[in-house]
Amino acid sequence: MPYRRISSDLKDCAIRLWDSGWEIEDVCVALGVSSSSCYRWRQILAEHGTCERPPSPLTGRTRTITRALLTAIEDLFSQDSDLYLDELCVWLGIQHNISISTSALSRTLNSVGLSRKTLQKLASERNELCRAEFRNYLRDNFVGDGSEFVVVDETSKNERTYARHYGRAARGRRAQLRDVFVRGIRYSLCAALTTQGYIATHVVEGSYDTQKFYDFITEEVVQSRIYDFQLPQMNPFPAERSVLILDNCRIHHNDDLVELVENAGVCEFTY
Repeated sequence: MPYRRISSDLKDCAIRLWDSGWEIEDVCVALGVSSSSCYRWRQILAEHGTCERPPSPLTGRTRTITRALLTAIEDLFSQDSDLYLDELCVWLGIQHNISISTSALSRTLNSVGLSRKTLQKLASERNELCRAEFRNYLRDNFVGDGSEFVVVDETSKNERTYARHYGRAARGRRAQLRDVFVRGIRYSLCAALTTQGYIATHVVEGSYDTQKFYDFITEEVVQSRIYDFQLPQMNPFPAERSVLILDNCRIHHNDDLVELVENAGVCEFTY
């Protein structure tokens, strides 16, 4: 009789019919099973109290990488998240005498949730003590709705900025797209943003340098020129729009800019 999966209900039915007085041959004909299967099910029932044999704890080979070793790998990645798989294979071989391929190691790591991700880079110059002091300063000196802040930053584009890098095609075929290869003219945009929206924007051809950024802050952000009149864009601290926030871009670190803004007496200046 060819192999086929038999449900536990059918096995129980066969044993009950047999116990109720049916001949084993009649049970086999009625249910379409073999007599050897009936004898095996009765033996399993006597040993385990059910017609289904419990799964063996020894099924499959012993795992190459144990749970304890996976914990050690997690700790290793928490310290050096940019490790390559071949470097991890070398570490396993030297430290634990385990030989494993990079493909098998990749499958194992994925199965426990250690997936491959884009690295989020943190500045090595970051000072956690200064960050904590800054957070405490924000908590103690601001109302909490963000209305005091004016955030300034730059961005840029060229002909290739919006090019898409992924597409779809049939298996075995390339996903192709006609697109420009020449970057073309580069434009840079600088903008000042508040909780109410933009208060100043400026576009230049090429990139911003220290002088161009200085001119934008002094002419468009701290003050705005309308019909040759200078109107204040920012206010004395701690009123709304009184704190100018910049990132650590090199062109932002300009002593003349800091002196001019602070001497104007209209806002507080922080990186």
